Amino acid sequence: MPKVSLIYRDQQKVVEAPKGSIIGDVVIKAGLPLEMPCAGRGTCGLCKVLSEGGLTPPDEIEHKYLTDGELAVGNRLACRARVESDVRIVLAPIVVYSNKIFKRSNRYKRERHVPLGIAIDLGSTTVAAFLTMLDNDEVCAGGAGLNQQTIYGADVISRLAAARQSEQDAKRLRRLALSSINQAVDSLKLSSRIKERIQRVTIVGNPAMHHLLLGLPVDSLAVMPFQPFQLDAIDNAGALLQGIFPETARIIIPPLIGGFVGSDALGCLAYFGFDKTNVPMAAIDLGTNGEVMVTDGKRILTASTAAGPAFEGVNISCGSRAVDGAITLVNVGDGRVSLETIADEEPIGLTGSGLLSAINEFCKIGWIEPNGRISPLAPKPKGWNSQDLAVPVTEDGKVFITQWDIRELQKAKGAIRAAMDILLHLLEITPGDLSSIILTGSFGGQIDIESVLGIGMLPPVNREIVKTIANGAGFGAAMFLTDEGFSRAIELAHSAEQIDLDVNAEFIDRFVDGMKLAQG
Repeated sequence: MPKVSLIYRDQQKVVEAPKGSIIGDVVIKAGLPLEMPCAGRGTCGLCKVLSEGGLTPPDEIEHKYLTDGELAVGNRLACRARVESDVRIVLAPIVVYSNKIFKRSNRYKRERHVPLGIAIDLGSTTVAAFLTMLDNDEVCAGGAGLNQQTIYGADVISRLAAARQSEQDAKRLRRLALSSINQAVDSLKLSSRIKERIQRVTIVGNPAMHHLLLGLPVDSLAVMPFQPFQLDAIDNAGALLQGIFPETARIIIPPLIGGFVGSDALGCLAYFGFDKTNVPMAAIDLGTNGEVMVTDGKRILTASTAAGPAFEGVNISCGSRAVDGAITLVNVGDGRVSLETIADEEPIGLTGSGLLSAINEFCKIGWIEPNGRISPLAPKPKGWNSQDLAVPVTEDGKVFITQWDIRELQKAKGAIRAAMDILLHLLEITPGDLSSIILTGSFGGQIDIESVLGIGMLPPVNREIVKTIANGAGFGAAMFLTDEGFSRAIELAHSAEQIDLDVNAEFIDRFVDGMKLAQG
């Protein structure tokens, strides 16, 4: 049987695999991280690995996504390449820009008598950990890493389908969630003495992440009418995270709001004070799943939209996670396109924010029409030979936007706008009544507000009321660490209402109207 040597950072594993095995499957079974945003369907081209040795020749999918130069030096797609004989595979390190730790305070080091807590935001894409002082809910430091479940796909639907079809995959998804939490906590670089002071842990997430982590049945969550197996809070899930935290730590799982809206949205509601205000306000947690929250000062309505992974730079021709060199902002002036990239590195691709910014700017100059079509007058990327329409983002044409990319963004944007409009309508308030709109989440916390308003993702409001605040769910989770905060979470879950957009008669019409790339 052929031997496969797998190398990830400073780890090396040698495993045996039957001839014909797909490299991606070999990596997953070996327990090493690998990004496969399209769940191995061969539609994204993002699972590149470096190979040396016996693999089958590249197929048409690999020739589509990899250049001749990349293939010549051994780059292959893990979802397509198959084992032929002994082979060496080098896996690309998985990083997200948010895994660079932030520190607000060193008080946790100075005041050693104060007990500590850890708040976890188990997102579909990013898992974040926040070190918190239990005497006053102060978040002192935060770190994050990629959710390793992305090997099953960027969207939760793919993961739920895998868990339903195979008990082995369900168990593996749970292990990957635990491993991702461990990785996020490790990113805080806490000493053993600091870890010993951790007395409480709280974990928030959407209903899919919640069920996969707890190993709950997901059948009812994956099909109409999308009912969770369990909504209630878990006061002490100590056996769940054995080995990550001290055995004496009390692990709290806050309740879900519904089958679509989870405890991550609950964290946002608490952190932004939805239960404390008497004036209308709104918040949107933007990511692969978008949660929209609106209150008129009395009722709190929530809804979840399958915004899709475009906001994360996934399933986009030149999409990128938020890593060094990823484009975050595009400006067009005097006929020239200027870019901002993370760490001011050479541009390698577009983040979700960069894609949104580019489309907004290209709409302004007529390269993209309000209906989303690329104008016949728009320039083509250098060396572009495809019949598909595309516009260049970089001068060399290596980063570009296709008609498909624009449609993906339109669908995500249309879903968010439709949800917002429906919640406002149900509460009988207008956009002008809102005192604030808060954009949060892995994407929302760093989005360009001018672009959001420019393409009409939000209803027409004054620029001054729109704010971006990162980590709303995580900071809210930190508030749930105390007994008082946990009680507040339970009360909020009971008072907040979930609106099921799937059965709302107005959703389709509002969604189609919301896909227009224009203000209003």
